[in-house]
Amino acid sequence: MKQLKFCLLAFLAMACSKDDAASDLPMDEQLLGKWTLTNYYDDTFFVEGEYGVIEQMVPEETDYGIEFTDNPKEIKTTGFLRYSREEYEIVNGEKVFTGSTGTNFMDGDDGEGFHAGTWKIEEGKLIVTDSVQQGPDEFEEYSSTSSIELSGDNLKLTLDNAQFGSHLSGEIIIEYKRR
Repeated sequence: MKQLKFCLLAFLAMACSKDDAASDLPMDEQLLGKWTLTNYYDDTFFVEGEYGVIEQMVPEETDYGIEFTDNPKEIKTTGFLRYSREEYEIVNGEKVFTGSTGTNFMDGDDGEGFHAGTWKIEEGKLIVTDSVQQGPDEFEEYSSTSSIELSGDNLKLTLDNAQFGSHLSGEIIIEYKRR
C-alpha cells in the first residue's frame, strides 16, 4: 500500500511540474503550434443603426484551424469555417431577433480569418497585423488586438469590436484546442 501511495504521489508531482514548466514559458512560446477551432461567437452591435448581428459556428460544417509559427512570427489559417448569422434589435433592453438569418463562411485556405498575418504579444495581448488589397496595386495594413486565455490545450481569444470603429460594440470570442 505504501508503494502505491508513493507511486501516486510521484506521478502527481511529475504531472504538476510539467504543467508548471509549460506555464513558465513566455506566452509567445506557449502559443506555437497548430490549433483547431472549437467555438466561434460574434455579437456585433451597430450603434448608429441600432441593430446587431450574432454569428455562431456551424460545427458540422466547420474544419478550421490556425498555426502560430515562430520564424517568422506568422499565423497561418487552414480549412473552412461556416457560421450562422442572425440580426436583432434592442427593444426595452432586450435582444429581439428580427428574423433576418443566413449563413456565411471564412476560407482559411485562402488566408481568411480574424487571426491571420504577423503576430506578437504585447502586455499579455495578441496583436495581429495583416494587409487587405484596396486596389490593383494598393494594400492597406491593419492590426487587431485580442485578449488571451490559455488553459492547458485550450485557447480563447476575445476581440472587442470597438477596436474596428466607434460605431461598433460587442465582442468576438474564438476558441481553439491544441492539435
